[in-house]
Amino acid sequence: MKLTVSGLDKRIAGRAVLQDVALDWQPGEIIGLVGENGAGKTTLMRTLVNQYLPDGGHVAVDGHDLATAPDWRVNLCYVDPSQVFFTGNTLRAIVDDYAVAYPGFDRQRFFAAAADYDLAPNRRFRELSKGYQAVVVVLLSLCSNAPFVMLDEPFDGLDLFIREAIVSLTVDAVADGKRGLLIASHNLLELDGIADRILFLKRHTISHDYRLEDLREKAVKLQLVFKTAKLPDLVREAGRILNVQGRVVTVLFKDYTDELDAKLRALEPVLIEQLPLDLTDLFRSEYDHTEGGVHHA
Repeated sequence: MKLTVSGLDKRIAGRAVLQDVALDWQPGEIIGLVGENGAGKTTLMRTLVNQYLPDGGHVAVDGHDLATAPDWRVNLCYVDPSQVFFTGNTLRAIVDDYAVAYPGFDRQRFFAAAADYDLAPNRRFRELSKGYQAVVVVLLSLCSNAPFVMLDEPFDGLDLFIREAIVSLTVDAVADGKRGLLIASHNLLELDGIADRILFLKRHTISHDYRLEDLREKAVKLQLVFKTAKLPDLVREAGRILNVQGRVVTVLFKDYTDELDAKLRALEPVLIEQLPLDLTDLFRSEYDHTEGGVHHA
């Protein structure tokens, strides 16, 4: 099964929020969706499930356009954490509603998992703490058994134990290869540990689609010190400067080849040291608004 998004546009109040968004997504993978505040991450999820009607483009599952084959929308699940309709309902009543919408909804799995957190079926959603509300939203999404599940900021503002619980639930959900997750989050460390791919949403569209395993085979973060204060042109042209502390420069090279390594070493740097590369570095490289992307300390 495959979900295909092509040329997706969405305007709100006359302003473009999404433009020409394209992506392919298959069960069995966890995709991280990242971007600055207001980039359109929530709008993208709402548009994919037709909560917002698109202004252009197509969303299709196995070639079935959801605009003309709405029955195929049952393959997508998005529980909007900021717009839940069931705040006054008990967990049992909420599950009843979702079982109608998703014929494959796994009631037994939901209540068994909820019991692990002492969430009884007669508890009302609005009575739960923010952390347990987040757990319920994730459980509803995963127990829908939809092949394509979207989670919007599932780690936001939660304590360590709840975050770890949600991470465990999400990783287990894709283990059998029957469903995939699209997770929008500002928690880059959590995403870095679980995501197979990262989509960067920038200027209303997906600017980059990185498969992290492939990227780490090519990208390198180096700490460099040169004999003079002036940075060589090669560093600025081939890399993205992440930080400057006196004479120490931290640079991200997204395509680090043997040829580039030889050229850098020919400049006879005083120090050249490889550092661990994480998703925060990629985010800073993609979205930094400082002049030249340089942070001085």
